Amino acid sequence: MFHLGGRYGLDLLVRAMSGEADWDTYEELTTEPASRLRWDRQFALFAKAVLLGRSGRAAEATTAVHEAMRVGEPYATGRHLALRLVCESALDDGWGTPVEWLRAAEEHFHRADVPAVASACRAMLRRAGARIAQRRSGIDKLSPTLRAAGVTVREFEVLTLLIRRLSNREIAEQLHLSPRTVERHVSSLITKTGLPNRIALSEYAADAADD
Repeated sequence: MFHLGGRYGLDLLVRAMSGEADWDTYEELTTEPASRLRWDRQFALFAKAVLLGRSGRAAEATTAVHEAMRVGEPYATGRHLALRLVCESALDDGWGTPVEWLRAAEEHFHRADVPAVASACRAMLRRAGARIAQRRSGIDKLSPTLRAAGVTVREFEVLTLLIRRLSNREIAEQLHLSPRTVERHVSSLITKTGLPNRIALSEYAADAADD
């Protein structure tokens, strides 16, 4: 199973991006029987897109990316990793829709809990001048009721500290916020939950923690 090591796929893509692999290398490797494996073909098509984009054939490069994504459909992580890599060339050579592709890759790796790659996607989005949605861990801890009420992760963090009947200043110190910001979060929580005051909110938080 030596062909799974990447020579006919992922390695070809990386070499195409670095300029080490040219069209002759691409043609040589993609005529080998091992290159017909679907896993390798997705990366070979991404490599083809890089070479096309570098040659100024933008429309063909974009088409190759779409074909690579179709071929790589069973391999979500491999497909999105290649998409993240290809975006470097797309940005440098001015072809395709790299911002759209980076957003898709970032979303995949964020959901897959691979923060290093998700962070790399966000860094490239910043390089492209694109707006980046703030990501906070802990969204999965919100109950369906709190999500439906529009409670944010930061508000949830404040809510959990209210169980201990901490003051705004004490909560602020723990979350590295200003007391005024905590006050706004508490006010927002009261509005979103429909509770009458801070005491009721603290009791609500304690009950939710026991569920």
